[in-house]
Amino acid sequence: MSLNEELGLETPIETVEHECLLNIVYTGTVFYRASYRYFSKYGITDAQFNVLMQLKYSTSNSLPQNVLSKRLFVNKADMTGIIDRLEKAKYVERLADPKDRRVNLIRITKDGDKTLKQAEAGYFEAVNKLMSGLKKQEIQQLIKSIETIRNNVKKSGLL
Repeated sequence: MSLNEELGLETPIETVEHECLLNIVYTGTVFYRASYRYFSKYGITDAQFNVLMQLKYSTSNSLPQNVLSKRLFVNKADMTGIIDRLEKAKYVERLADPKDRRVNLIRITKDGDKTLKQAEAGYFEAVNKLMSGLKKQEIQQLIKSIETIRNNVKKSGLL
């Protein structure tokens, strides 16, 4: 279904560029809502899932809090709240970095790893389902196109 049809627009979107941008934004919102419903079954948010994934796949199962903020495009204050809630649930722990005591290292716990494993299995199934109907070549082209748009946003000075 086209975006025009889905939104019930009375007139077509003026330019193909604008239609493309609206499709990206709208699809992002649809993905966000679906991920909220999915991750709530495991008692976590999509942001918490992303933190746990970053920690699990780091070489030491821990990362500095500021690195997590940068990788996940989350400001420092919001990342502190995400980490606080994960720590309260006993999914992560804060440790002082032995190289720099001003830095918090965040490490995934056994409980965090267990919850992540439960959420992760269905997550990758869902991703494959969402991408069904697209050939690998189409997915790779989509990735390149989105990267180009993201780089254009960065170059534009709007970010």
